[in-house]
Amino acid sequence: MWIREPGKVSDRLDFLGARENCLYLLRGRDMMIIGGGMSWVVPSLEMQLSKIDFEPKKLKYLVVSHSHFDHCGAVPYLKKKFPHIQILASAYAEKIFAKHKAINFIAVTNKYAIDRLGLQSEYERLDLKFDGIHVDRIITEKDIVDLGDSIDVHFLEVPGHTQCSIAAYVPKLKILFPGDAAPPPTDDENTVFFPGPQYHFGLFKQSMARLAGLEVEIVASEHYGAVTGTQAGQLLQEGLKQTERFRSRIIEMHQQTRDFDETVQKAAAEILWKNEFDFMGMGREMQLMVLKTAMRRILEYAGLIDRTAP
Repeated sequence: MWIREPGKVSDRLDFLGARENCLYLLRGRDMMIIGGGMSWVVPSLEMQLSKIDFEPKKLKYLVVSHSHFDHCGAVPYLKKKFPHIQILASAYAEKIFAKHKAINFIAVTNKYAIDRLGLQSEYERLDLKFDGIHVDRIITEKDIVDLGDSIDVHFLEVPGHTQCSIAAYVPKLKILFPGDAAPPPTDDENTVFFPGPQYHFGLFKQSMARLAGLEVEIVASEHYGAVTGTQAGQLLQEGLKQTERFRSRIIEMHQQTRDFDETVQKAAAEILWKNEFDFMGMGREMQLMVLKTAMRRILEYAGLIDRTAP
């Protein structure tokens, strides 16, 4: 089953935020939020947290799966609301959060979404300015966080989408939180939702294959909701197939045009502009930038263009 809107996923898991930008509350004896969201989902978070069975003192951790603007914009708000929580992220994410240029970009893109959605009054009322993130605990491969009640959260390093990507897996519950290391659910089996391989295509596919090898009953994506039951494993397998189809199509287009910019325009016409997908209200310019980066990583990996810095 595909759970597309915020609400209860299971007795141990609540889906928070919004369909386009998801956070999750995982319950053991202690609790953990997975996903840092964007600032525009905070008004929804406020309402959701006020309505569920939730003891703030039991919330101990907040996991940031990677450093992209749409996965960390709500973190400063959550840290101010729950100052006792520990922010968990990878070592490379911590490096990104120490860079003024990165912090400014995250702040600008989150504010842009606030303005596009007409949430300026909420921005002021809830003090949603993004002013940086202090990582309290560095997460590395095979780290485990014990939430009590036999709920252990195992962490995996899954680079490819970004250099700093981590995923979380709960063996007892067979829940996977892939971040953007795997494509989220979609109605169109021929569509791969972006961003995809924003750092390195080979590593992205390798990380996806690793996640697809896990035994899962719930895949809780940070975009477009959670998938449960037999569909959870199928989602990961289909993600691998989708990514390979996408890779093949981009290479085919480039072999036809022999020009990267022309290939981007051709792909945009075929993949982006034919549908109504709006990347969380960020506009077509952002969609095109993300598509262009994913295409560049594919063509670099195929040896068809020279590699540039991520």
